[in-house]
Amino acid sequence: MKAENNTYQAPAIGCMLGTANQILLRELEKALKEAALNLTTLEYLILRALYSKDGIQQCEIAEMVGRDKAGICRGVSALVKKNLVRTEPISYKCLKVYLTDEALSIQSRVMQVAESRHQSLMELIGRDEFDTFTKVLEKIINK
Repeated sequence: MKAENNTYQAPAIGCMLGTANQILLRELEKALKEAALNLTTLEYLILRALYSKDGIQQCEIAEMVGRDKAGICRGVSALVKKNLVRTEPISYKCLKVYLTDEALSIQSRVMQVAESRHQSLMELIGRDEFDTFTKVLEKIINK
């Protein structure tokens, strides 16, 4: 891409990815409120990770959802206060996180939000573009 002063300017892919991420997170936050789920987007991501694999360490959750360990620690603490997870120490620095019955009771509502967000994205970009975009992101993440 050429700018008007004839100097090359690379596309701002990183900025575009960041903007897209923020938009998706805002839409997720709105969907969580509409579903009457008292969850932040981070808490939602933690629960989604635990719904797929209960009783995992906080560092595993961080890796699964692509967030830093400190943020996951804060999110888990908030979920403990909401009685949605419980923790069990396995060392002085490490906790395993487990879903509570209350978290299991809202699982279907959480998963409905997930399905709704996925369907909205599929309507926007379609299956072929989704698959291509996913492959590109995986290359960037796993380089």
